[in-house]
Amino acid sequence: MKDKSFSALTPGALIVWFFALAGMVGIVVRFWAGLGAVSNLSDGYPWGLWVAVDIMAGVALASGGFVVAGVVHLFGGKQFQALARPAVLTALLGYLMFVLGLIVDMGQPWHMFYLFFGNHMSPLYEIGWCASLYTLVLCLELLPAVFEKYSMKRALRLWLKASPWLAILLLSVFTYAMTYSLVWFLVVTAILVVWEFLMVGGKTRRDVQVPFLLIGAGVMLSFLHQASLGVLYLMAPHKLSALWYSPQLPILFLVSGIGAGVSMMAMEALGSEKLMGHRIPFRPLVAFSRLVPMVLALYLVLKIVDILSRDVLPLLFAGGAAAIMWWVEVVLGIVLPLVLYLWPGFTAKRKGLFWASFFVVAGVVINRINVVMVGVDVERWGPYYPSWSEWLITMGIIAMGLLAYDWLTDELPIHESP
Repeated sequence: MKDKSFSALTPGALIVWFFALAGMVGIVVRFWAGLGAVSNLSDGYPWGLWVAVDIMAGVALASGGFVVAGVVHLFGGKQFQALARPAVLTALLGYLMFVLGLIVDMGQPWHMFYLFFGNHMSPLYEIGWCASLYTLVLCLELLPAVFEKYSMKRALRLWLKASPWLAILLLSVFTYAMTYSLVWFLVVTAILVVWEFLMVGGKTRRDVQVPFLLIGAGVMLSFLHQASLGVLYLMAPHKLSALWYSPQLPILFLVSGIGAGVSMMAMEALGSEKLMGHRIPFRPLVAFSRLVPMVLALYLVLKIVDILSRDVLPLLFAGGAAAIMWWVEVVLGIVLPLVLYLWPGFTAKRKGLFWASFFVVAGVVINRINVVMVGVDVERWGPYYPSWSEWLITMGIIAMGLLAYDWLTDELPIHESP
């Protein structure tokens, strides 16, 4: 297996290692010389490529973790069990890359703790809490793989007993952080404690492999901040183009994130099989990916209804970069993959499923770039174009994620035998 991984000096591995090392150098320079030395960010455009790709797109592509875990453990989709751990690992690495991108992007990253004690009414406050707690939940969900690797049976039994109570603690703290209400804190805690006792007593359904409340906590936290990322840009009605500024932006972010997460999971699984030698259960992957065209169709309808309901249809034919990129986003990232998924037998083959998934992922990345960069126009400031070092750091963070995925899938029992 190792000869096909990134630890081998193949041309592909050398490229990945080059970008990872170059990105590390870029990050060191960023902290040594400041943001101005490595980016074209400014007071007019404080958010750019790092926010668009590493944060906005990265979080969307990591949503496969909560979708797959929810279907497998909450809704009884046991036929997709083999997809759960790869999806959780992809989600965890996606969120760690999101954190790294946020640290690089923040002018003073040592002030990050203000996310938890700052403005209670800010969307960033909720996003900070959700993303942080969901990352902890993903770590808890992946711990059984570590215990299995090192035959830590006692630790696994302790995890099964303790993780529901940790989930209750996380959800209760989150409730208090969002409401500042001791009453709501006690109510939510009481409901969750009673629910756990009912499951322990066999009065309600209980997953014997992964605690129900742990998966539920992950689904809720991820579900909330996928939409909250769209709320951020509702605060910029005079800066964001009407092609993307919409009251429905949180819903559009959530729906597109679900489709992108499932597609990213398929890309990751097929890429891992091709590059690293992991054999995946292909039929469950194909069956689960049938969710994607339904999500794409819903997303396309929402996009069309949104444009028509706000009377901005003429802007689509007005020319300019914004109109062109809107069409690229919709045609390349929604219509084309929808056709490929609906084409008889196309996604029943590995190459077909990979390319259909690729276009969905590309479409969501383009959408986030459009919202964060292309559609934003700030008077008195010229247009923002990412510097070469911004691109280098972004590619470096992605490469670091690929190397981490390669190493962890070799070291831990992530992929089950088909």
